[in-house]
Amino acid sequence: MPMTKPVLTGLITWGAIAALLAGCNSSTPSENTDQACASADAFRTAVNDFTDTLSPGTTVDEVQAAREDVQRTFEDLMEEGGDVAEDKREALNKAVGEFQTAVDAVPDDAALLERAAVLRAEVAKIDITRDEYVAELDCG
Repeated sequence: MPMTKPVLTGLITWGAIAALLAGCNSSTPSENTDQACASADAFRTAVNDFTDTLSPGTTVDEVQAAREDVQRTFEDLMEEGGDVAEDKREALNKAVGEFQTAVDAVPDDAALLERAAVLRAEVAKIDITRDEYVAELDCG
């Protein structure tokens, strides 16, 4: 059973927490940018690693573990990125939420190759929105 509402609620909650924490941070703008860019790189790696799991022989558990890495690094990026380009942040948040829903919809006994195209499409949305968000961070 998909858990759309808890996933969206969790993402919204983490977004709010990240916004509050960003306001309390005493780091310099340069340090904030460096931290956000490092988080963006970790998020990109996690998404790429997830895509690599979409191959024959991969188990649903392996896909779920890779998804958890995507979620963890996404949360780090939202925390470190602060309120940079709110519209880009919201688009990325939405793309990650849709990705989470798509992964959650994969039955435990599913042949992953049957769902790989759907999951790759969700990853492509993340790639686009992440790149737009990172461009606003000016990681160079």
